[in-house]
Amino acid sequence: MILTFCSAAAAQQAPSAKDALSYTLLGGETQTPKSLAIAAGKLTGEGITQAISLDDLRQIRLAAVTPDAKPAVVLHLLGGGKVFAKSLTIIGDECQAETTLAGKLTIPLDQVRGIRLEPAVVNPEFDKALAAPLADKDRLFIKIEDKVDSAVGIFKSLSDKEFQFELGGEGKTLPREKLFGFVVAQGAAEDDPTKALITLRDATLLAGEVDSLSGGKLAARLPGGSGVVIPQEALASIAFRSSRLVFLSDLKPVEEEQRSIAFLDVPWQKDRSVQSRTLTLGSRTFEKGIGCHAECRLTFAADGKWDVLAAVIGIDSETMGKGDCIFSVLADGESVFTRRVKGTDPPQEIRVDIPRAKKVTLLVEAGAGLDLGDHADWCDVRFIKNSK
Repeated sequence: MILTFCSAAAAQQAPSAKDALSYTLLGGETQTPKSLAIAAGKLTGEGITQAISLDDLRQIRLAAVTPDAKPAVVLHLLGGGKVFAKSLTIIGDECQAETTLAGKLTIPLDQVRGIRLEPAVVNPEFDKALAAPLADKDRLFIKIEDKVDSAVGIFKSLSDKEFQFELGGEGKTLPREKLFGFVVAQGAAEDDPTKALITLRDATLLAGEVDSLSGGKLAARLPGGSGVVIPQEALASIAFRSSRLVFLSDLKPVEEEQRSIAFLDVPWQKDRSVQSRTLTLGSRTFEKGIGCHAECRLTFAADGKWDVLAAVIGIDSETMGKGDCIFSVLADGESVFTRRVKGTDPPQEIRVDIPRAKKVTLLVEAGAGLDLGDHADWCDVRFIKNSK
């Protein structure tokens, strides 16, 4: 099946003059060519002197994201994808979604991880179910009076007025407004590994593998094998999952130690600041990284596979200029990098050689003034392999 995004709808959000093409390599270097094209796993374009393997890229940026503030429905797809829809019906094994940017989409239900009909309402139990779907049954979240209860059954259909499901072998029908959402049974298999995360201008995310970018259209394959064709003017960015890079925030430390001097111990955060906010250094924000409070020691298995540790370090802007930390990197227990950073310092790019290290430790210690305001950020912290 090929999902074709509507060019006419995309044109309503055509890129403005301030939008500029750019690509970022694994090491963090960013270039701004005049045009981009992808074919046979290579990036080319005007201003690119030599074709670049997609495995050497972190990201391509094409335009700014302007998310839909009030989507009526959110479809969570396999591989981490997410579609924001104005309306949704489900008949048989197909979801019919109406979107602002893409027009009408038909999405196979077996590519859907979960559907939320009230995106603005927080429900921790739904989030837990989405993170760990059942193997053989759907989990339905149904509104009963002023509560949302869950039930295990088989989802059947969703129309404009009602939804149907099977519970304990008995068919049931309820008004659509009673459905908060449901999580689709996923079987025993893991999600298919994805090589790219495609972000559209309305913040829709599609996980899959990029086949080509040419003639004003992006062709990609989603988990499960369905193809998708997207007009270039609908694209915001493409993040690539390289075999030569891994973010430490996606890994579990093999050892961790946290000890505060003046406060209770503060847990480190994955992809957030120590106060659970967006990682921010100066005016720059980061989607990936580790936020921690001095003193914090995190050790990760490197298994001799990586050549470089790269990151942007600093004291998070949430401290309003406070903080004084000593950042260190240890490879197999030996110090290979140390730098003192204050809250008034700008973000600092670092690149540390760690050849053949079995274990790598990120260490943050308090500088002057005890550990007051020591909200240390290891932004975009990642292992890099120099070559395949």
